Amino acid sequence: MEYDIEQMTVKMIKNQDDFKDKIVLEIGCGGGEISSILATDTKQYIGIDPDINAINDANQAYDNVDFRIGSGESLNFSDSSFDIVIFTLSLHHQNSILAMKEAYRVQKDDGKLIIIEPSVDGEFQQFFHLFDDETQVIGNAYHSLMNSAFALKIHDTFNTIVRFEDKTDLCSYAFDRETISPGDENLIIEKLNQSQPGSSEHSPILLKDILDIYLLAKN
Repeated sequence: MEYDIEQMTVKMIKNQDDFKDKIVLEIGCGGGEISSILATDTKQYIGIDPDINAINDANQAYDNVDFRIGSGESLNFSDSSFDIVIFTLSLHHQNSILAMKEAYRVQKDDGKLIIIEPSVDGEFQQFFHLFDDETQVIGNAYHSLMNSAFALKIHDTFNTIVRFEDKTDLCSYAFDRETISPGDENLIIEKLNQSQPGSSEHSPILLKDILDIYLLAKN
């Protein structure tokens, strides 16, 4: 699987602020691919994620980012430490109220907060809903950011393309499942046939994801 084959997420994040010589914190960095691109020309770039395996992989793959295990709910950083704080598809995966308060605490007064969140209507997101409907938690994250101490400056929507080699690749993707059940493949193929009727067995599969991006600043 290749997520965001056109790197639209990186382009949209970079459009929000100048990263040159900035101190940046990314919350939910995963395997670090986006982090390594955004870190270019920054003064310091720290990426945190609660997934130990993802952080280990990121540390082995990239050397221009300080990757650490951590959660946005309890940041181990001093007040007013960062010029830019980013949530990359991660705000809805944690207590969003606590995470927004922590982001406010560690961000400098003239800093920026950038949040990327999935839309519940995205084609790719629909496959996650098969196993864990995230509609409520995504809504909670939106409510938390809109009712936080930050001021919303920009809200925009953009599309990304997710590429799978074939149906086997699609069915083997985790979609945030802790365990994969025998009947899961049937659910995935049924959903694919609904969204893309006539998909062939061994051809690449392209799914559109819809993402929301928010730029916020301290009042």
